[in-house]
Amino acid sequence: MLSDLKTRDSSSFSSWLIDIAGIFVLLGVFYALWLGSHPLFTPDEGRYSEVAREMIATGDYITPRLNGVAFLDKPILYYWLQASAIKLFGLKESALRLWPALIGILNCLFVYLAGRQLFNRRTAILATLCLATSPLYYGAAHYANLDLEVASFISMTLLCFFMASQAKPGRLRTILFLGVYVFASLASLTKGLIGIVLPGLVVGSWILLLNRWSLLKYARLFSGIFIFVCITVPWYVLAQLNNPQFFHFFFVTQQFSRFLTMDKFNNQTAMWFYLPIVIAGFFPWAMFLPQAILENLRNIWKNREAHSKELFLLLWVCLIFIFFSIPRSKTIGYILPIFPGLALITANYFDIHWNNLKNWGIKFAMMIYTILAIAICIACLLAPHLKSLNIDKNLTPYLMFSGILFLMSGLSVFFLRHSFTKVLIILLITASLFSLTINASCNTLNQKTIKPLALYLKTVIQPNDQVITYYKYYQDLPIYLERRITIVADWSASDIPQYDNWVRELWYGMPFQDTSGWLIYEKDFWQRWHGKQHLFVFMNENYLENFQQKAHGKIYQLNKFNDIILVSNQPINEKSTISPK
Repeated sequence: MLSDLKTRDSSSFSSWLIDIAGIFVLLGVFYALWLGSHPLFTPDEGRYSEVAREMIATGDYITPRLNGVAFLDKPILYYWLQASAIKLFGLKESALRLWPALIGILNCLFVYLAGRQLFNRRTAILATLCLATSPLYYGAAHYANLDLEVASFISMTLLCFFMASQAKPGRLRTILFLGVYVFASLASLTKGLIGIVLPGLVVGSWILLLNRWSLLKYARLFSGIFIFVCITVPWYVLAQLNNPQFFHFFFVTQQFSRFLTMDKFNNQTAMWFYLPIVIAGFFPWAMFLPQAILENLRNIWKNREAHSKELFLLLWVCLIFIFFSIPRSKTIGYILPIFPGLALITANYFDIHWNNLKNWGIKFAMMIYTILAIAICIACLLAPHLKSLNIDKNLTPYLMFSGILFLMSGLSVFFLRHSFTKVLIILLITASLFSLTINASCNTLNQKTIKPLALYLKTVIQPNDQVITYYKYYQDLPIYLERRITIVADWSASDIPQYDNWVRELWYGMPFQDTSGWLIYEKDFWQRWHGKQHLFVFMNENYLENFQQKAHGKIYQLNKFNDIILVSNQPINEKSTISPK
């Protein structure tokens, strides 16, 4: 039982090993469920998975390419990981999401190790479970992009330093300090400068506030610099040698400008954007966060030396939260690095007040959760009946289940509020089942995939046929067709730099190679359309009427999925003909 863990806490190696093995197996099963059950989401999953596929197809493991175009926005490590998964398990969704899930589990294990060394066994297990069942963290571990990986490497960098700073002199502390540099290097090879900037910001602030500069004497700085250079520098040098404009594009355009300038990037939002994201993404544990943070702040204010661990965790959460809140461009996954810190803060609060149910913070959180759970239940049950929401009828069973789940959970917390152990078990079950429900519903939620059309096309296409997208790039099309796509767009438009979209994404990479054969203008497209080669063209249905007017001949509509239409300039069967206008 959770209530016994603190009193039975054992420092024996077998106790640690049993916990680690149990966590790995439990999370392995939990995270494996429905891992490959739904198509790739676009744009991210399609984009980054295609880069890894092309890496294998071309044999070039230095210059990442997206649809044949140099894609140098991000470093190389994630693509290497994805390519290894494809090599081992084939080109399928479960393989493409394997590394996010594995790294997510590894990060949870590090949280356990840090929680146990710095606090106690109960805190360690609670922190691990809180992190693993948080909806945003769980979702990121089932999503094939870079956010979970870089967040985990940053987290493991901070956790290694945190443990090293509290460890006694000896081999363990040396290993932990070296781990700091290894994981910072991996973070930098995944996303760039933030891999060292964010850990440096947190660690530097903590050392400054506590005047613990003596730690630097034991931090193996020269060894660390050597490790960092050996891991990160070779690829950057090779990328520059293969692409002479790489350094300026990567460091100036993508790293500094994106953070410091007012250029137009996607998802421009207000500074408070991440506050509701954290509340929803860390639910239901977020109900305890304000009280835990407030209590830690009071303790730190009284004596920050005695509460140096709590100070480190608060600096971790607050500084990274502020860092990502400053830029106008924000995406949900950017805030993931703070989640391990939140989990440790929350678990430590639980441990301190385990036998003190009269604590106002615990009672308040239970009351708020009960109210919110009932509100969520009502929203889930009503949503399918509100025509303004236009809910897909296939989502109704998932909404009904979620509504019943939260109703039972809210009522259970209310009636069992005098047993903190039972309340936490209910919250763990609720968070786990809700995460699994969302994952199971992804096949219905993903309405932008082109997979059904791509699989159909693979049954009729011939090797010399050409696939073209008309004023649209479907990020998952090349990976499902396993071939490069020709794209029609105005590649010389003056406003391309002003908009953060797929056009600018490919336009940025055009100077690194000659793309005239497959990034074409409309004039070139119509010449090909009226030629002898068999063309298959994907377009949004909104373009169809204008396309028919320009075609001046028969158009053969082959298939349609949602708002995407597949047409051809040559027949497969006469029933597919669209008469010209």
